[in-house]
Amino acid sequence: MTFFKYFRDHLLTLLTILLSVTFIELILFLDPKVKFHTGTLIYSWIIAVIFAFVGLILAYNRKKSWYELLNNYQEDLSKELHGAQNNEQRFIQDKINNIALEYRNELTELYQNQNDQREYTESWVHDIKVPLAALKLSQDSDLDKELIDEEIDQIDYLVDQALYFARLNNFSNDYLIQEQDLNNIVKSSIRTNKRMFISKRIGISLDITDEKVLTDEKWLSFILNQIISNSLKYTDQGGKIEIFTTNNHNNVELHIKDNGVGIASKDISRVFNKGFTGDNGRKSGSKSTGIGLYLVKKMSDKLGHKIEIQSHSGVGTEIIITFLDLPYYQA
Repeated sequence: MTFFKYFRDHLLTLLTILLSVTFIELILFLDPKVKFHTGTLIYSWIIAVIFAFVGLILAYNRKKSWYELLNNYQEDLSKELHGAQNNEQRFIQDKINNIALEYRNELTELYQNQNDQREYTESWVHDIKVPLAALKLSQDSDLDKELIDEEIDQIDYLVDQALYFARLNNFSNDYLIQEQDLNNIVKSSIRTNKRMFISKRIGISLDITDEKVLTDEKWLSFILNQIISNSLKYTDQGGKIEIFTTNNHNNVELHIKDNGVGIASKDISRVFNKGFTGDNGRKSGSKSTGIGLYLVKKMSDKLGHKIEIQSHSGVGTEIIITFLDLPYYQA
């Protein structure tokens, strides 16, 4: 900040001081009991003006270093602003540091989202090549229709996953919490995965409450599709999946339980991490990206649903989604 700008900002203060001095001297001049020479009054007024200007210059010089810090700070927002010398400057410094911290956090989140998107896109392109290659091969040979249908289902699964992954950052603009029929949503997810149920001859047991739950139908359907698809992927031929509900303190709990390969205890705490596939993903040879359960956890948190996983290696896995009871909610 130049001295001219500083002077202009403090012009009102300077005028107030000068008017105050003029007013006092005018009273003294008009008071018949007080005798002042006119020259003395003018001299004292000039001295007051000089003192006011000198004080303004000294104040500017004292703050000049602070203004230089502010001017240079915008070139490097990665550090905290410092050097405040009085309460006014400390107040401004704290506000600027808070704004800069929010900016750094948002910038970090943006970079992370871009990096996640890039990594996922690379993984997605790699994964979708397999079913596309199978479909291309089917044009030149007589492949089993069931195998072709499975590859088409896999493409649908990957495209659906990519779509929801892209929407995750704008989740707040794309969901509506309402009372939903959990039974219908679960059955719809089972129908979506029916071909895998049939091809692997996996049994299904259903016991779903008729009680309504507060959720978004579209996003919950995606969550259930991811979980059921995982259960089918890691359950052997002739296995069984149980889907049932329980009530815990008026909260509806949805259980999805299989008797598949299970998850090693060392991997339980990391199954919801992005890109984590664990021993099962590496050994099975399946198209495991480690994105499915990551999205399930993120979406469940955004919907306000609690999700937990229980599993024992070689025994099976159970995922529990808790729909909280909100007594103050009115449809």
